[in-house]
Amino acid sequence: MDKKEKNMKKEITQWIAAIVIVIAVAFVLRTFVFCTVRVKGPSMEPLYVHGDIVVAEKLSGIVSGPDRNDIIVCKYSTSDELIIKRVLGLPGDDIDIYYDRDKEEYVLVINGELVEEPYLKEAMMQPGDTEYIYTVPDDCYFVMGDNRNLSSDSRFMSIGAIPRENIAGKVVFKIWPLGN
Repeated sequence: MDKKEKNMKKEITQWIAAIVIVIAVAFVLRTFVFCTVRVKGPSMEPLYVHGDIVVAEKLSGIVSGPDRNDIIVCKYSTSDELIIKRVLGLPGDDIDIYYDRDKEEYVLVINGELVEEPYLKEAMMQPGDTEYIYTVPDDCYFVMGDNRNLSSDSRFMSIGAIPRENIAGKVVFKIWPLGN
């Protein structure tokens, strides 16, 4: 084998090694650090719309759990499908939703304080079927979609608060469509 063939063989081996390393790093990142989710339905409008693709990081959920107002990727106990919702109630919080006659809409109160929600698409007209005042259980989170009138979320007894182990990650950015 001449020198040229040896160099070619060495270069091919280096390329294969580099490809294997890239695949291994991508696998580790995808499995343990990040996940991608396609938004389905209108429940998080106007922030995220049907068809958007978001990236969520998994590490903060493992270390400390989500904070209030974080947008998370989670699953309901009744399904393995990943969904996107906003965290509003933390473990131990008292959640109240009642009809405010002056505003002519339902309002959210957490631990006795009215929550201002400028990110909502429209006034909340659906309180769900949960009995209020609702205390969020330990190691669980009360989540709702930003488009409250078209969101299935913790306001409904069939869903309830989301256990921490059902949280896949915290949304960090949108990757599709480009430019948004």
